Amino acid sequence: MAAKIQILSNTNYPLSDVLKSELLESTQVKIAVAFLRCTGIDEIYKSLDYALRENNAQIEIIAGLDFKTTDSNALLALKEIETKQKNFKFYCFGDKRDNHNDLVFHPKMYLFETALSRNTKYTSIIGSSNLTGGGLTSNFEVNSIFREDTPKYYSQLEAIYNEIKYTDSVFTPSKDYIFRYGNIKKKIEKTEDMTGKAMQNELQLLKDEEAKLPGTVPSLKKIIIEFIKEQNQKGIQEVLVDTLYKEMPKRIAVQGLKMKMDTINNTIRGELNKHEFNSKHKDGMSLFKRTGKGLYALTEKAENYAGR
Repeated sequence: MAAKIQILSNTNYPLSDVLKSELLESTQVKIAVAFLRCTGIDEIYKSLDYALRENNAQIEIIAGLDFKTTDSNALLALKEIETKQKNFKFYCFGDKRDNHNDLVFHPKMYLFETALSRNTKYTSIIGSSNLTGGGLTSNFEVNSIFREDTPKYYSQLEAIYNEIKYTDSVFTPSKDYIFRYGNIKKKIEKTEDMTGKAMQNELQLLKDEEAKLPGTVPSLKKIIIEFIKEQNQKGIQEVLVDTLYKEMPKRIAVQGLKMKMDTINNTIRGELNKHEFNSKHKDGMSLFKRTGKGLYALTEKAENYAGR
């Protein structure tokens, strides 16, 4: 059967009603949104809970972080669901500065797969609605809905979703991280200033904590560290940068890390320079030491590195 395509705005039929209906029948759900608020979660919570408990649906949500919009209570609400439901996964998308695709995280994607009956059905929703109360009900939004028996559009959108998911900017937030994020958000809302020295220090601490949290794939620096460790076990203490140029694309492909392969050598060099022992880069972590022309070894900090 050909796909049924529907264009909706909240003025003629709120997206919240569509999401609730799809959740009640779904066995697999994937959502990626730039902004998240408790008002949005409240709209779909009962249906989300039903899908998790009654359908045993596998559900995951990727939410963007934005101090002007995404609220910490919404993050905590999803974290609470994740704690109680093993079939629910919740991720955040971090700062674009750490993303080798230079992505600004701004999608609004809702993917539903239903396999409760003999025939599997697929529903994809893309448009302008974030997972907020306004986005799902009262804002003037426009969304396209694709319903299919054969996942032509669904597969294309799922591939885009996976491209988002498997970047090293995606991580699983801890409760401590969410509380810190919430405190910073309150201060920014009160002062409307992110440029002060004290605020910059707090933002840096948040960023440092984020780097230690687990993700869906390791970062490039983590892949480099693990490769050099393997060489150390073979008795090779220093690695040529040319060897990294040759080996890293293979490792990146195996790990599923999404990166611009046409600039991979520059990206590797950038990571080495950024995290070199004496680097003055503001985000440098002193992980690598240059021992000769084109030669690199690990610092003690890299030997004990536990981040992603």
